[in-house]
Amino acid sequence: MRKTRRIGVIIAALLIIASAVPTLGNSINPISSVLNFYRLIVVFLTILTIILFHGEVRLSGRQCFTRWMTFMILWVVYGVIMLVISPYADTDRGVRELLSLVCGALCFYTLSNLHLTKDEIETVLRVLFFVLTVLVLIGFVEIATGKHMATSMFSDPENEVIKRLDIHSATGFMYNINDFSALITLMLPVAIGRFRIRLYRAYIDPGWILVACVWFINRANDANICVVSMIIGVMLYFIIQTWKDRRGIALVLVGLLFFAVVLFVVFFFQFNQKSDLLSRTFLLMDKSAQGQGSIYSRTELYKNAINASWMSGFLGLGPGGYPTFFSQYKTDTALINPHSLLMEILSQYGLLIFLAFVLLLVSLYRRSFKLYSNSKDYEIKEWGRMGMIWVVTYILTSFAPSSYIQFSFHWTLLALICLITETAGELTDSGEEEVPRGNFLFPARRRSAGKA
Repeated sequence: MRKTRRIGVIIAALLIIASAVPTLGNSINPISSVLNFYRLIVVFLTILTIILFHGEVRLSGRQCFTRWMTFMILWVVYGVIMLVISPYADTDRGVRELLSLVCGALCFYTLSNLHLTKDEIETVLRVLFFVLTVLVLIGFVEIATGKHMATSMFSDPENEVIKRLDIHSATGFMYNINDFSALITLMLPVAIGRFRIRLYRAYIDPGWILVACVWFINRANDANICVVSMIIGVMLYFIIQTWKDRRGIALVLVGLLFFAVVLFVVFFFQFNQKSDLLSRTFLLMDKSAQGQGSIYSRTELYKNAINASWMSGFLGLGPGGYPTFFSQYKTDTALINPHSLLMEILSQYGLLIFLAFVLLLVSLYRRSFKLYSNSKDYEIKEWGRMGMIWVVTYILTSFAPSSYIQFSFHWTLLALICLITETAGELTDSGEEEVPRGNFLFPARRRSAGKA
């Protein structure tokens, strides 16, 4: 059993790495658009899991995994039916979407079999933190040098969009800048307040340095939605931490007021107006009123998604149907991708799949909230807070990429939240002793039975 658990940590770590670098090796893979590095690894890990557990589907008692896997399977079946009968379903794009859904279901299956201890979960989270750090370093190298990997949009001579973009941006192992910003923003909650290092008589938290680095990359990438997601995630961290403490709430409110004042001063005196978030927002709002700019285009996209769902009788256009539908029916915006996971699901897979997906996200948030509210164990409370922030930033960040269903990491993230909540529930049921407060790099030692 112990050996199996160690292998389980390796499996979870490989899944995280593969999700973060999905296009690795695409230059040597002739069918990379279908069988990229991520999908090959997911299939391999699934087969390995089946071999390790002798083909058992170990879902008894793990309701979170059961619900998500059942939903994903039904989603795939419905997608296949719509791919056949819908006149707007795109075969090539639709097959890739359905394959991504299958890989998402396999992520849930793989992690559902990993009955890890608390320390092993912490090891998995350290791997995630390490992967995020490496990606941030790669991003800084790209911004400084203007050099990008072969899989980047900046290395694609057929991409006309790059002529309007600053080459000193970051794409990492992803294709475009929005995907990379979404990836590192989704990973960020693992770093927020997760550990401290004692320096002489003071404590410093290197995680906040990583927050600042991700902020810088998102600004360089002009990924404003990811910046907003970061701001809300950090605010939520402090609000959750202090929601029962009046002094803490007052401190948070003072901090928010100070932040608002700084933004106002920067905007009023027009310091660095081109890169200032508030100034950019006002500029985009002005353009939107004139029928131009990003806000206007996105508003039209979301209206189009709702209208398309209505025209289909809320059954959906089918896999890959949004670009096909709006290539035939021109609208005021030239964009033909939904730029929102929720709108992507609603327009292509209908109202029932949309509602089921939203309810499952709400369930994940509630489970995380219960962990934070009811657990007396410090690490488990941190898991709960991290889970709540993850769900909120997940929804916000999903508005950044043009298309999100094929985005690899977000399925692994949802499966990881399930693993954390299920493991925490099992530890609570087993009555494991409360662990003194420690930190991420130097966990507190457990007290032995013979000591007070």
